[in-house]
Amino acid sequence: MAAIEIDNRQARNMDDIQSLGVIYINHNFATESEARQALKEETDARGATYYHPILLREPGSNGNMHASAVIYR
Repeated sequence: MAAIEIDNRQARNMDDIQSLGVIYINHNFATESEARQALKEETDARGATYYHPILLREPGSNGNMHASAVIYR
């Protein structure tokens, strides 16, 4: 089953999920969709069901992003 992206509201209101921690992907992504796809794949690889992405723009990095997400089971 593919991981499902959730937002802040969903994460707060889902009583039956357990946080497994935060994942970090140390690649530069040119687009938000590339970063989200990488987070989804890493969430799947760790056996989690849901992920809440946090996309951070690095200062001085020409707009590239480093991606992180809270993952849940």
